[in-house]
This record gives sequence, C-alpha cells and structure tokens, in this order.
Amino acid sequence: MASNNSANNEEYETQLFEFSPSAFFEAVKGIVIERLCEGIDQLEEQLVKVPESILPKEEVAQGITSLRQHTDSNATKTIQKLENIVLGTLMKIPPHILLPSDMEQVAQVSAADITLLQAEIDSLHIRLKNEKYMQARYEEELQEIHEVLEQQKKLKDTILSRPQIKSAEDIKEKLLFIQANEADIKLASSKAKEAFRNTSLKCIPGPADLFSKNLI
Repeated sequence: MASNNSANNEEYETQLFEFSPSAFFEAVKGIVIERLCEGIDQLEEQLVKVPESILPKEEVAQGITSLRQHTDSNATKTIQKLENIVLGTLMKIPPHILLPSDMEQVAQVSAADITLLQAEIDSLHIRLKNEKYMQARYEEELQEIHEVLEQQKKLKDTILSRPQIKSAEDIKEKLLFIQANEADIKLASSKAKEAFRNTSLKCIPGPADLFSKNLI
C-alpha cells in the first residue's frame, strides 16, 4: 500500500508516474517564469518604440522595473500555492491505492498463509513471555544461592574457626583411640570391677594399672 510520502519522499509516486513529481513541477515552474520574463521583455521592446516625446525612456525603465518586481512577488506566491496543490493533492498517491508490484505481493499471500503467520507470531509472543518468566525464576534461584553461600561463609568464619577446628580434631583423635582400644578398655574395666568385689586383696590395682598391664 502507498505510504504518506512527503515532497522529499516520492518513491511510490515515481514508481507510478515513472517520473518524479517534484522534478516535473520544477520544469513547469521554469517554463512559467520563462514565459513571464519573455512577456515583460516584449512589452519593454514595444514601449521603447513609442516616441520619447510621448513616453520618456526613463519612465519606461522605471515602469518595467516596477512591473518585474510585482510580477516576481505575485508569481512566487502563486507558484507556491500551485506547488502545494500539485504535489500535495493532484500527484499524491492515496494510501489505499495499490501498484502492480503491490498486487503481485498480495496475490502471493493466501489467507492460509496469513493465518499461519499470525499463529507463528502468537507462538513467538508466548515463547517470549515464557523466556521472561524463566529468566525471573533463574534470577531468584541465583539470589537464593548467593544467600546460601553468604551464610556458609559466615558459618565458616564463626563456628569453624581455627581453634574450634583444632578442638574438633583433638576430639576426633581421642575417639579414634578409644575405638581402636575398645576391647582392652572393656577388659580393664571388667578387671577393675572384679578387684573391687574381692575385698581380700591387699592392694587393689586401679583401672589405669590394669589397662597398662594388659597393654604390656
């Protein structure tokens, strides 16, 4: 379809008329101005032939100069109005007019093609909405991950400080030692209980003594 072209954008009009409307009007304007100048020149030639006793040449010159000035002023205004009418109305292509090239494009597109294209456009709109939704979800998840990492860093800086890690390692070593010597510890504990029951013993060894002897 035709677009609302200005005087400086006449591609559609040029395609239809096979010439530029502005160039056409410039040619017409040139012819009009040329004819006006020729008419004034011919008038001056005829007035100069009048005897000077009847019409002095100075008056002829002054009259011709004044005529040229008024003619130029009036011609400029008239030509401007004519240009607006010709380029803005007479040679302006209405928006509803189709050129042969436009008709070929219309003929190539069927109603089914238009429906399919509209469906694809709708599908793209839906995909765009989904992408925006997923992007928002990803941003929320990244924010949550960032918060968890911050909490872990605070935990590491406070609870898992070096002294506390050293204390935990010491406890771990003691637990490993106890697990490795569990049987000996139970045996020493059993002997200690037996010794306490036997009151006839003069010297009652302690659990540590029993445990150390058992290890020897």
